[in-house]
Amino acid sequence: MGGSDVRVLVVVVIAVSLFLVGRRFQRTVDTWAGWGKAIKAAAEAAAKIPGAKAAAWAAVRGMIVVGLGALVLFAVLTNALRQS
Repeated sequence: MGGSDVRVLVVVVIAVSLFLVGRRFQRTVDTWAGWGKAIKAAAEAAAKIPGAKAAAWAAVRGMIVVGLGALVLFAVLTNALRQS
């Protein structure tokens, strides 16, 4: 192997090494950014929990009221039909 062949081989090895290091660096930056977004999304979701809980209980109360109303209506209709 001549001197120029060794220099070309060294340049190729350095280029491949820099490429691999660059890819690893980019993956690290992307992962770090994703982690930050996940933290932000988790904080936003945690802030929504009390509102969602209140809405769920309001829906349950509404369903109970509608169910009781339907039960009263059914009782009134049954009583009216029985008396006629």
